[in-house]
Amino acid sequence: MVWAYGRLGAFVGREHELSRLQSALARRVRLALVIGDAGIGKSRFVGEGLSRASVGGMLAVGGGCLPLTGKLPLLPVADILGELSRLDGGASFEAALTAAPPYVRAELARLLPKLSTGETAAAEPAEWQHERLFAALAELLNGVALRRPLALLVEDVHWADGATLDFLTYLVRPSRASAVSLVVTCRSDEVPLDAAVANWLIHTRRDAGVEEIWLGPLSRSEAAEQVSALVGAPVPAGLVEEVYARAEGHPFFTEQLVAAAVTDAAAQRQPVRLPARLAELLVIRAARCGADARAVLSALAVAGRPLTEGFLGQITELDPPTVRAAVHELAVARLLAAPDEKVPRLRHALLGEAVAADLLPSERTSLHERLASALETAGGETLAAEAAGHWAAAGRTVEEMQARLAAASAAEQVSAYADAAAHWQRAIELLEAKPDADLGEGLDLPHVYLRAVDALNVSGDGVQAGAVAEEAYRRFAHHPDRATAALVHLRAACFRAIDSPAAGLPLMKEALRLFEGGPPSADHAKAWYRYANDFLLHGEGRHPEEILAALNSALGLAEGAGAAELVPRILCLIAYQSFLRGEVDEGFGLLARGWSVPEASSDAWTVTWLFESESDALLKVAKLKEATRVGLRGVDALTHLGFESSFDGAVILGNAVEGLLCRGRTAEAAALIDPATAGRVDRDHWPLHACRAEVDLLRGEVDAAVERLHLIEFSASLDFAREMGQALAEAAVWAGRPYEALEEVRPVLERLKGTDWVIFCGWLLAVGMRACGDLAEVARARRGDQAVRSALAAADNLVSWTNQERGRPFTDHPFVGIIPAARATWDAERSRATGANDPAAWRVAASEWEALDYRHRAGYCWWRLAEAQLAAGETPASASAAMRTASATADGHAPLLAQIRALARRARIPLDTSPITAPQEQVPQVSTPYGLTERELDILRLLTHGRSNAEIGAELFISPRTAGVHVTNILRKLGVTNRVQAAALAERAGLFEAGQAGGPLARS
Repeated sequence: MVWAYGRLGAFVGREHELSRLQSALARRVRLALVIGDAGIGKSRFVGEGLSRASVGGMLAVGGGCLPLTGKLPLLPVADILGELSRLDGGASFEAALTAAPPYVRAELARLLPKLSTGETAAAEPAEWQHERLFAALAELLNGVALRRPLALLVEDVHWADGATLDFLTYLVRPSRASAVSLVVTCRSDEVPLDAAVANWLIHTRRDAGVEEIWLGPLSRSEAAEQVSALVGAPVPAGLVEEVYARAEGHPFFTEQLVAAAVTDAAAQRQPVRLPARLAELLVIRAARCGADARAVLSALAVAGRPLTEGFLGQITELDPPTVRAAVHELAVARLLAAPDEKVPRLRHALLGEAVAADLLPSERTSLHERLASALETAGGETLAAEAAGHWAAAGRTVEEMQARLAAASAAEQVSAYADAAAHWQRAIELLEAKPDADLGEGLDLPHVYLRAVDALNVSGDGVQAGAVAEEAYRRFAHHPDRATAALVHLRAACFRAIDSPAAGLPLMKEALRLFEGGPPSADHAKAWYRYANDFLLHGEGRHPEEILAALNSALGLAEGAGAAELVPRILCLIAYQSFLRGEVDEGFGLLARGWSVPEASSDAWTVTWLFESESDALLKVAKLKEATRVGLRGVDALTHLGFESSFDGAVILGNAVEGLLCRGRTAEAAALIDPATAGRVDRDHWPLHACRAEVDLLRGEVDAAVERLHLIEFSASLDFAREMGQALAEAAVWAGRPYEALEEVRPVLERLKGTDWVIFCGWLLAVGMRACGDLAEVARARRGDQAVRSALAAADNLVSWTNQERGRPFTDHPFVGIIPAARATWDAERSRATGANDPAAWRVAASEWEALDYRHRAGYCWWRLAEAQLAAGETPASASAAMRTASATADGHAPLLAQIRALARRARIPLDTSPITAPQEQVPQVSTPYGLTERELDILRLLTHGRSNAEIGAELFISPRTAGVHVTNILRKLGVTNRVQAAALAERAGLFEAGQAGGPLARS
């Protein structure tokens, strides 16, 4: 991009804003967002800023969005690539490309065809995500930026297509370590603003790494400088005042008013009547030009984009010399942008709007037709979207339909699936009027529906994809071609299964029936594969023999059809069946067989599935370090392939993080998960948000964890229900709300009853029994006999459910490594619920978790062990070993550490490694209001809950007599005569707010 901009006078004003922009670029800010009204000078401003930055060695390239009816996906990105490949003879570009992973060149060829080493086949929508292309772009840009500071300019983002917005989000997201600075301009007066752009702005502005610069009108002195620069001579009397009064400091309006009032020959004020509205003024100025110049101006206005002289000649039917003369005339009249630009473009979008609106309808129609024909001739599929918009404006539905089909395919080629979906859906509308139209390439209306469904689904609009799939089913379920009818049933079945597998099952079975009798095909293999995964494996009822038979059918069809890329994915599910049968070695052997398929290392989705399956299996067998290692290797591999932002990439990173969290490595896990969860919860990244909720809980942000978990509603599978219920129940118990925990556990257990997923329920049951124990403890402390009975009844219900499942949740299984530890915890929690609180049971549980390296769960059990020892009358010295171990293993678990420290404080157990000495009641303590010590505050809390001296002594591990002495001292210090008065005074004075949190009854 040339930054000279062919200045009409020197750049004036904006020094404060320029300073901010230069500072942002010097700091390598991720995004500088420049916002202002149309014509306020955004382009001149960023041009000046980047020109100054280039003096300091920064490389700047850019592209712009266009207000096209059919948007060109990633147009500014393609412009940036093209310009970058030409700068300095392409040296920096080629150097970065050579150093990048091999997939980068192939992906960039989608936008820059000259990079192609051969014909690039369009990938199926279901097999690709646009993140791969974005990763390739980011690789290249970062490679260039490592050699020289790089700034990218994207102008007029208010007209951006969805794919461009997605790429901008990808490039500037906090989780990416990027050396590239992005400068984006946006109109603040674009009404109505496209919903996608509005959402992008909302989310972008939340990022602290964004520098937002608003450009307002020029001051009077700055406007005077502008007028003087435009005139280039002494300014006629009164011109500045009149122009400033009418333009109010708007630079473009000022420029146009001055141009209308002053001739080029001499700075003489002309007796022209200035129009009341700028649009009228612009049209009048255009009318001064000759017929040929007006024809070129009309073509540029209707096109809404820059056009080469060749294009202009085709559209206006003028010869090249005449076109060049017309362009020169328009440039002299200041109706075009910088005169040194090679491709003519209008000075401002407002000019194009005014000129186009002034044309007769027949003139506009003719121009749209000629534009569409010229675009198709010049660009083929690459300009099909733009051509389709012009055919639509001309009312030529047949031509528009063909252009839409070409545009949809072209959009899929660059993974712009949202744009492709829009074209497919528009083609469906057009085909309603002509259902028998010849679409070519074996395409017909049902398959257009199917392509629309796939594009919508991959673009993230699953709701609309399901709606279109249902419409296709309604119309084509009985299509005479069995293969077509089968595909229609398959799509509808899969979308119905998201909310209700039972609703989709009849359609899936009919799809399989319709596929029968035909030759082996990848579609038939996918149908058996989806049937096994969506309806059998994750359904309410599960039949292992039927699942294995379905997967074997899928495997045979995939091999018969030569669809080798499906084989490892099918093997992953067969391996899972082996795992569930307890044949762990055989399962890992099947995964190894999947890796041995030749296509495994080159196909991104195959690599994804294998890493996902292996890391998940390692978590299940409690090999935490290996799970993290494999998961992180998978993340690296997917980053290399450009797939790290896919849903499955999120699952793999989530598995790696879960391995860290189980081992108590909260800080390391947070470093991975925090940047990846800065955005909203969505269907593609909810596994990461589930991990983030766990991190929030461990950091003590319990309410934030619960709020995030409630936003995750993107799966109806039973295993998902168990994980979410378990996470919500754990958050509830740590928040001191055990009743809510039971409310989360009960419905999940009801859904899992009688399924194979019961074997994974051990920890869920242990959390539920912990809630029962918490309820029972509080009830006993408050002498609520009915509440105690209710807590024990809830515990009995959990026991009854477990017995109905023949104890399977706590029966050793080779694939579920935590069962012995979960069983020991369940036994210990049951003893606590009944009031026995057996120290020996807690010691067994702590040892089991410790052996598995589940540090936080071990720390919880060590804490409970110390608590049980103290409750049983053992001395604080005897409980100190368990307390210190608990404290050491609870590092990174803020709620658990708070409970451990509260117990240590009440029992006077130091948590450092110094030798234990007998606790002394007379140890000096920090004084609080009314002269109460922390120990006396603890006793006052219990006193206000109606505890007797004996109960206070039991709670604080002191004798009743010592408790009575403390109570007497408290009454004396408060100046009251009885316990009721003491409680009332404590509440009025806010004494507990002044004291240390986490004392007795903190959990109640």
